[in-house]
Amino acid sequence: MNFSKRSPFVKEIMFERIYPAKIILPMKMHSGVPAVPSVKKGDYVRIGQCVGIPAKGTFSVPVHSGISGYVTEISEITLPNGIITPAVTIVNDMKRTRLDSVKPRSGFKLSASEAIGIIRDAGICGMGGEGIPTAAKLKRAKTEVVKDFLVNCLQSEPYSTSDLVAITEYPDYVVLGSCACARAVGASRCVFLISENRKEQRQAIANSIDKIRNDFKDLEFDIKLFRERFPQGYYRLVARALYGKNLVLGETLEKTCSAVLFNCSTMLACWEALSDNIPMMSRIVSVSGDASGGHNMLVPVGTPVSELLTNAQDIKKGSDRIVWGNCLTGIEITDPENTPVVKTTSVISVVRRAEVPRTPCIHCGLCSECCPMNLSPNTIYEMLNQGLKQKAAEEGARDCIACGSCSYVCPAGINLTTAIASFAGEGRIIEINSLLDNSGASDKELEAASFVGEASLLEEYPDRDKKSRASSPDSITLPFEKDKEV
Repeated sequence: MNFSKRSPFVKEIMFERIYPAKIILPMKMHSGVPAVPSVKKGDYVRIGQCVGIPAKGTFSVPVHSGISGYVTEISEITLPNGIITPAVTIVNDMKRTRLDSVKPRSGFKLSASEAIGIIRDAGICGMGGEGIPTAAKLKRAKTEVVKDFLVNCLQSEPYSTSDLVAITEYPDYVVLGSCACARAVGASRCVFLISENRKEQRQAIANSIDKIRNDFKDLEFDIKLFRERFPQGYYRLVARALYGKNLVLGETLEKTCSAVLFNCSTMLACWEALSDNIPMMSRIVSVSGDASGGHNMLVPVGTPVSELLTNAQDIKKGSDRIVWGNCLTGIEITDPENTPVVKTTSVISVVRRAEVPRTPCIHCGLCSECCPMNLSPNTIYEMLNQGLKQKAAEEGARDCIACGSCSYVCPAGINLTTAIASFAGEGRIIEINSLLDNSGASDKELEAASFVGEASLLEEYPDRDKKSRASSPDSITLPFEKDKEV
């Protein structure tokens, strides 16, 4: 779908910082199992403190607080996507008291496993939507000996510009995080994927690459330009565009194309963890819609959606739909006061409520024309309605990426995406060598996953034992701001 002629708010990006009165921190904001609350009601929490810890041996990530204040409640909540999870509610004391450990690191050498360990303990997961724990994805890339480290800067959602702001405001952090992770997995090339229309962001990335090129002489850099359209950036579409490969269900980018793909905001979070010892406790969120200007806010994870809407004063409320996520793939919410921003929330969309008249399918074929996976959504939808699940699977239903394009263009108002995407999600196969497999993890790694220092999991990797790091064949040298201007 071509959104190149979108509303002019895209060019008028505003960047704001929000300090909410409280945060609601779900213990599950990622692929895997929920973390376990490590605080109790009445505890005082500081910025950067770990409040949720993965249970030993589980596929999970820790959760950290982006505000200081007191824990007022630990209860079970249901997120708009149906996930039921424990959540820690913290009331802000507005003092912004940080942990002592949350401060810039001094320059030193790290082994690849230590760098990945810092990223794991910082609670970083994919910020582009899937929420896969970043450390697990890096480990798989290292195991598969990937050559290309791909950074997705393509943000193609109609109302979201949060990734573009991340590049504009923190280009050095995006590039350095990408370089550090590329070294950690042993990649030889770092490739940034960006829309051909995003000239400002392209220049920012190019300038940052020029500044650090001498520090990463082992890496080759490239910027690949893509057309401005939705959807764009899904790993199977990237495999087709860059490598001419049509990945079938179960195939990975790492094994088939010797490449790994990460979101640019995820790379920003990785460099914050590596250089500044900052866990994943905040993110940039777009707040915009089809009848208003665009806002981009840096908010603590767990901020109620209502706080964002209050600060975006030009956003019309009332009868408009408030969507948790992109207007095409997100979920409408009715309780913004108790719906939090999670680690994968890139946008809150506020769109005009328009009731589309429902009619039987008119067989116009528009859904097939717009499907990026070359499916026939109307045919699959009818098969599923008739209970013919096997035939739907044979028709390619499990390849659906839930982009929402078919429902958007359907003149009959049929919600094709929900039915097909739900079926596709139920059928995902978890292979023995997938990210969810912990059978190969050592006892030491599993113990480390449940390590808690005084307060923050980041304390597991302080500056120590520099000699052993320097002599390690697996070591990587990273330029840090304290020692060198970047």
